[in-house]
Amino acid sequence: MWGGNEILQSSVADSCSGAQISADVSLAGTVLQEIQTLAMNLRRQNGKQPGTVDFRVPIGWEERTGHLNDEPIKRLIIFLRSTGCEWVEKTGGCTMCGFYCATSHGREVSAQDYIAQFEYVMDAVDLGDYPVISIYNDGNVFNEREMPLDAVKEICRYIDGYSNIKKVVVESRIDYSPEAQVRKMQKLLCGRQLELAFGFESANPEVMNLCINKGFTSNNFDIFFERMQRLGILTKPLLLVKPPFLTESESVSDILQTLAYLISRGVDSIDLEVTTVERNTVVHELWKHGLYRPPWLWSLVDLLQRAKEQYGERMHVYVSPWTYSVESLDWARNCGACDRELIKAVEAYNVQFDTDVFTGIDCSCAHEAWTDVYRETDGRTIPERIRDHLATLGSAAESQR
Repeated sequence: MWGGNEILQSSVADSCSGAQISADVSLAGTVLQEIQTLAMNLRRQNGKQPGTVDFRVPIGWEERTGHLNDEPIKRLIIFLRSTGCEWVEKTGGCTMCGFYCATSHGREVSAQDYIAQFEYVMDAVDLGDYPVISIYNDGNVFNEREMPLDAVKEICRYIDGYSNIKKVVVESRIDYSPEAQVRKMQKLLCGRQLELAFGFESANPEVMNLCINKGFTSNNFDIFFERMQRLGILTKPLLLVKPPFLTESESVSDILQTLAYLISRGVDSIDLEVTTVERNTVVHELWKHGLYRPPWLWSLVDLLQRAKEQYGERMHVYVSPWTYSVESLDWARNCGACDRELIKAVEAYNVQFDTDVFTGIDCSCAHEAWTDVYRETDGRTIPERIRDHLATLGSAAESQR
């Protein structure tokens, strides 16, 4: 378990003093424990994977826009069926992430099964059509408990048979990415670029660790980023649009502040992950009781336009499609009338990062419903909000008994 009180104390101390610091840190530690307990209990509702699930067959794959040397290209995303993220088993996992539903729930998936899944994709798709291949295992590629090294070795050997593949993207928590494992994969790729995507989510420690249950600090990131730069590994921070417990406008401001932090560290490219509602997560539980709504598409447009105005070409902000390895119950949306047009505009934006694609798109909901939501404020601290939301969930559960 991470030292939550120690991590949060410095941020609390910036704005409080004396007894108030102690009170806020104490509340933060309490609500963090409650969030983790709730998350663990919700994970147990996943039960066990049915015996009919074939772990030699991947969850799926899809083509997306990618970028190589600042040029848009075709990218193949492969979703492997896996053991699942160890962070889920330790703490209940991130509050919005439902990927564990699609895994073996901690049961070992053999190297042979992982290899068979990759071979399945090779039989169905010509990998030579894709300069960039992204391999996601709903967890951490560099954690051997989740993905055996023998599987990584064989998959890299297959990739080496395709001269057109120039870059391979994998995902892993920074604390599950030991340098020795990263070096091994880098060597196995025989000169191809290796990019490590990881959930950074927010530079605000309260948002990162109380709202999301991420379990590390921006200082951890600084050390990790410098280490990856030294190795010649590309890194791609993933930032979360509208974590739970933030207002609509706070969520946009949080991303902009996080971009400023990352730019100051030398990062020039990030992915936005737009929160969706996935089963048996804290976000799902809040959503069921009217305590959470995914972001408005107008908020996403506002965020992209403001990022472009403030940071220009210093930062490329890509918006990940909100289709994942598990079913989403709700996702970024407006009133319904303008959703399709805006989603297409976001797809067009991803090609060249050109915010002009949003020019001329309008709807009455932008001037009424969204504007009202965007003006909403919350005077409570984040720990106080979480305490109150959890109390509401507890009362609802009690009334159902």
